[in-house]
Order: sequence, then C-alpha cells, then structure tokens
Amino acid sequence: MGARALTHPLADVFACPRCGTTGSGGDDETIVCTQGHAFPVRAGIPRFVEALAGGAGQVQRVFDFEHRRYRDSAYTRFGPELVDRFLVELGLPAEFFAGKRALDAGCGSGRWTYALAELGAKVTGVDLTAGGPEAAHAELGERANVSFAQADLFALPFRAGAFDFVLSWGVLHHTPDTRAAFDRLVPLVRPGGTLFVMVYELESRVRAVGTEVLRSVLRRLPDERRYRACRLLVTRNPWVYRLLGPLFILSYLGPDATVDERTAQFGLFDAYSPRWNHLHTVDDVRGWFGDRGFEDVVAVEAPGAAVRVRGRRPE
Repeated sequence: MGARALTHPLADVFACPRCGTTGSGGDDETIVCTQGHAFPVRAGIPRFVEALAGGAGQVQRVFDFEHRRYRDSAYTRFGPELVDRFLVELGLPAEFFAGKRALDAGCGSGRWTYALAELGAKVTGVDLTAGGPEAAHAELGERANVSFAQADLFALPFRAGAFDFVLSWGVLHHTPDTRAAFDRLVPLVRPGGTLFVMVYELESRVRAVGTEVLRSVLRRLPDERRYRACRLLVTRNPWVYRLLGPLFILSYLGPDATVDERTAQFGLFDAYSPRWNHLHTVDDVRGWFGDRGFEDVVAVEAPGAAVRVRGRRPE
C-alpha cells in the first residue's frame, strides 16, 4: 500500500489483531500491518474494534455511556490523591513503576493510566469503548509517555511479551468468560514481568442472586433511566442498609463516608448495567495465576468488595 513506517507510539508493541504480524506502517489516519489489514486512527486514537453486536455490544454501549460521564465520579478525577490510592490498591511502592512499559487493559476514562504515567511508566491504555479512550486522551494525550487504543480484550493489537506490567482493573468479569479474558492477557507479559487483575468478589451467594435479579430488571431500562435509578440505591440510613444490604448491592454513605452520592451512583451503574457481571473468590483468581505458572502470587488486601491479585511471570 506504500505506507511509510509507523511512527505512532504503539509501533514498538504492535501486532495485528487479525493476522498476528508485527510489521506495520501507516500515517496519521491509518495503521496498516504488513499483510494489508488497515485500522483507522480517529482523534489520535487507533481503532481496532468498531460497534459490536449481542452481549458484547450491550457491554460496549453501557460502558461508553458511563465513561462519557466520568466527571460524575470522584474516582476518576485526576490528582495526587488518585496516585496514592492506586499504590494502596495495588500494594506496590511508587518506585516499582518507573521506566516500565505498562498496559492498562480496560482503561475506561484513564484514572489508572494517569497514575501509571505519573509514576514514570510508559503506558498504553486500551478499552472496548470509544468514550473511554477519548475522555482519557483529552486529559492525557499530550503526554509523551501515554498512548491509547480502542480494542477488544479478546483481540488485542499487541506483541507477545510487549509489557513489563499489565493491569486489568474491574474489567475481566464483564466479559462472557472471566478466565478466558485473563488468559488473553498472560502472553502480553514479558518473562519477569507482572500481571495484576481486579475482579468483583463473591462474598454472599444470597446477595449475588438478589443482585442478579435486580440487574435483570434494571437492564431493561434505557441507560439514562437506569443511571438515575441507581441513585435510589444510595442510602445514608443505616437501618435501610442493614435490611437490604444482605439481599442486593447498594451503597451506604455513613457519617464517615469518603465519597458523595454521585460517585456512589456512578459505581452502582457499573455493577447493574453490563450483560455480564461475574463474581469470583480469591482462590479462583490465585488458581488462574498458578495454572499459568506465575510466581510470587499475592492477594492484595484493600478496602472494598473486590479480589486483587498480582503475580510475576517466570523468566
């Protein structure tokens, strides 16, 4: 096609998601692999996935809606406190990230991409939605150590062993098969590199069933109405929380709450909207790392109902 050598920041990690070839060319508007597969670049973001159908399309749509409203959540407002929270959530020291080539797999509107960049990593954020990378690119796109792409976790445009550190936060459980999505990330970690995942935790089977029933009702609503309905699941009444909390997910904002109603509402939309919302135990996730031969596997304890596990891929 006569395309010149690729100079996009993804050039050093690119592999065609269709044929796997690593050679590439293109210009400011297109990335082309050596087999001729072409992918558009719009608003500075390579697009390796377009609109999807079925359950994947539903997930793509609801998270696109969410990521375009990222300013509603305190969790997505960039600043030093977000970096501090990131380090607590991952249980790693700040110096761990300096100089590492990092992937934020499911970056959303870029809060952890921002934290990784602030800590000195060269980071690529990728998301299934258009809204997530676009919002993140608007905030971070001028940074030399940050790049973004729109792509599917099951067809990522990256070479094997391209990254020193791969992070997937709150994403894998929103796919048809959490373990299969995990397995797609493993080859991207270089030998000696680190993989970190966070997935929703199975705390109570009664609560899981009740939440799924309510999810089936709320998913029938248009996205905007569901978003407003999630505000009704935020309470400051401890008696309401004690009565209903064991039955389904809701947010209790007590006297010492560190978030506001809009942030809690934003988080509830995340839980109640997507087609898939699988729950897992720590043993589940540690087992995935063990099955793939990871060493130094650690389950990180931090506030919130989530499983956080990291491991090092053997040399």
